Amino acid sequence: MGIPNSELADLIATTLNDLPKQYFEVAWDNQDYEACRIYQNERMVVDGGEQIERQVMLDPLGNAKYRRCYDTDEPKVGQVMSKILVPWTQIGTDFSWDKFEILRNKNSAKGFINLMKVKRTEGYWSLANLIETRFWLAPISATDDLNPYGVPYYINCLNANVTTPGFSGQTIRYQNVSTGTICAGIDAANEAKWRNYAATYTQVDNALLTTFRLAFMNTRFKAPLIVNDPSQKRNAAKRVYADFNVCADLMALADAKDDKHTGKEVLGNLRVDEGGLVTLNRLPVVPIPQLVGVTDPVTSTLLAPIYCINFEKFIPYVHDGYWMEEGEPMYDRGQHTTFTVFVDGAHNNLCTNRREAGFVIHKPIVS
Repeated sequence: MGIPNSELADLIATTLNDLPKQYFEVAWDNQDYEACRIYQNERMVVDGGEQIERQVMLDPLGNAKYRRCYDTDEPKVGQVMSKILVPWTQIGTDFSWDKFEILRNKNSAKGFINLMKVKRTEGYWSLANLIETRFWLAPISATDDLNPYGVPYYINCLNANVTTPGFSGQTIRYQNVSTGTICAGIDAANEAKWRNYAATYTQVDNALLTTFRLAFMNTRFKAPLIVNDPSQKRNAAKRVYADFNVCADLMALADAKDDKHTGKEVLGNLRVDEGGLVTLNRLPVVPIPQLVGVTDPVTSTLLAPIYCINFEKFIPYVHDGYWMEEGEPMYDRGQHTTFTVFVDGAHNNLCTNRREAGFVIHKPIVS
């Protein structure tokens, strides 16, 4: 008598819910899987809504003034709020078994558990690689609602032939070589306060350290003591990201400053810790493989970007109840001997304040 599919589906589900420890090596593609860490540790969960919406006040009306006795007042009113709009993007993976694979391993607990674990690991590995890749990319075009808003969407480089540092990051360079200035529903060409800080460098030296420190100071804003800050407070860290070559050059610069440094010894706020990571202004510089060899989509200029991201203002959002949701094993008449488990989720990245969300220092873009 054959084994019904429903029984095998229950067997798969039960095993996946309680996989005993089994060990095997995986040739991972990333050294740290930083984006996956961010979605695990820095994320915010929100429920409902067709998209993620937030409000930002970019400029005051200018009603404040010094006055003399009996001066007349002319109060002004107007619209001071702008709406940030970010669509949900959906992501998923799946892993499958053929009925004959299951039957061949069914009577061997070790073989069956290994079969389940291998398939599941492969599915999640593929998902992790996709998350890492898209986190460091802008969407394909301004109308792309399939892919999330990656770091270059919110933290823009300076325009071509511009090297003056400041809050001038306003042009999104999409993957299809098009450009635009409307970011999350607000046009940075018209709103100077909806631009990020950007600067350029030519080599990793003391001048770069000065550029970084200036960018760090310029993007550190605080509410005045006479105003209760209405922004949402989060316990989130800042981190710095660069490619492997830049990280290695920063380590060499630290060595050149003091060839006897150990641990987290202060070297003008440039340090190397025991794990081999260099820190700038006490922020770890994490090497990102996706940033190796990255070029400007429009001019093909090598960027070698150094991103500093403040995760209090650059917020990864996931949908409540729909993130890494692993379904029950399924089968259908189209593939009647195949069992598939689907993993689904909805997420995107929201920037609530581009002036504080971080900055980028990159090689000059030449048209």
